[in-house]
Amino acid sequence: MGRILIATDGSKYSNLAVDYGVMMARKLGYDVLGLYVVNMKSLEIYALEHHDNISGYEAENARLKKEGEAALGYLSAKCNEQDVKVSTTIVRGYPAEDIIKLAESEKVNMIIVGNLGKTNLEYMFMGSVSETVVKRAPCPVLVVRGKIDMA
Repeated sequence: MGRILIATDGSKYSNLAVDYGVMMARKLGYDVLGLYVVNMKSLEIYALEHHDNISGYEAENARLKKEGEAALGYLSAKCNEQDVKVSTTIVRGYPAEDIIKLAESEKVNMIIVGNLGKTNLEYMFMGSVSETVVKRAPCPVLVVRGKIDMA
């Protein structure tokens, strides 16, 4: 039996990737491993901007974790609707690195991610998660962007 790693950040593009990934897992008879990464780069930027506010940093960390729980809740609900076995995990780190690490350690058959389509400024500071994953992944990667026909 195979397994697909679906990395989500809760955005509409990630939710499209979730929808497509779950449909694909059902058709292939694969399990799903859902991943949300509490992005340390976002927390580091927050800390630089609000260096004197430790409680604000902790609140931002908690907000991101709650965002992850909601994103993985969506993924789990979609898997349950399609009778696809699912397990989920939330980690703190750097999305591309942690997606690749989990794919390697769990020996998944495929990674599915959404593509946010960042502005040039966001790309310069944050980089492209999907691009890095495609370049360094130990398995095939499907990047989902745009509308999906679920037929």
